[in-house]
Amino acid sequence: AYFAVVDQPQQAGITWRNDPVNFDNYPFFFLAHEIAHQWWGQAVGWKNYHEQWLSEGFAQYFAAIYAEKNLSPGVFANVLRQMRSTARRESSQGPVYLGYRLGHIKGDSKAYRSVLYNKSAMVLHMLRNMIGDEAFFRGLRAFYAERKYTKAGTDDLIATMEEASGRDLSQFFDTWIFGSQLPDARFSHRVDGNKLVLRLEQTGTPMEFPVTVRLTYRSGRTDRIIMIARDRVTELVVDLVEPLRSVGANEDNGSLVRLR
Repeated sequence: AYFAVVDQPQQAGITWRNDPVNFDNYPFFFLAHEIAHQWWGQAVGWKNYHEQWLSEGFAQYFAAIYAEKNLSPGVFANVLRQMRSTARRESSQGPVYLGYRLGHIKGDSKAYRSVLYNKSAMVLHMLRNMIGDEAFFRGLRAFYAERKYTKAGTDDLIATMEEASGRDLSQFFDTWIFGSQLPDARFSHRVDGNKLVLRLEQTGTPMEFPVTVRLTYRSGRTDRIIMIARDRVTELVVDLVEPLRSVGANEDNGSLVRLR
């Protein structure tokens, strides 16, 4: 059993208004996060401080999933936008795998929450986009069933998610959990007859990440496509079903890449 009491701190000088984990249009986010700990952090523990993200990052993302499934679309979009913004701003403070030591020397709790809570949640969202909902949630259910009432590690999660997806995820986790560098890329597109060519060109060390591309047709119809970048240049050819109006990349703030 797990019991949580969530309230607004009343101590002088403390405010949550500008905190990375405060979402203005989701006032009971804290409660959703704490309830999620019944599964992540309580039933499934973490081996050592390096693995703390398996508790806080998971609870953070499951609180966001609650918004996605039960609240207005704008709430989930706002949560992703803020998570992405704070994670990008503080990612240089160290990798997710640094755990509670993030921001510790400087006494910067915002850096700790931005990376361990928000970046971890964004990593899970990107993993979901990479392998698809079916494999993602199947893997999470398997991970929970296998590791319940034990202390888990990132290696356990990787093994389970690789089995669920049938993919090698080592590069993805090396980048997003064990590393702190963020990718930069240029996005472009061109129409070639009834084909649309989407192009991502990474400007630094090639990393693996997904990007959501939204196609809007003249009729008003929209399509959502996931591009997976791994190499310096990634191209994807899409069949156009109608005359195209516009193309937008990462408009959902679902990836930590910075696009130009």
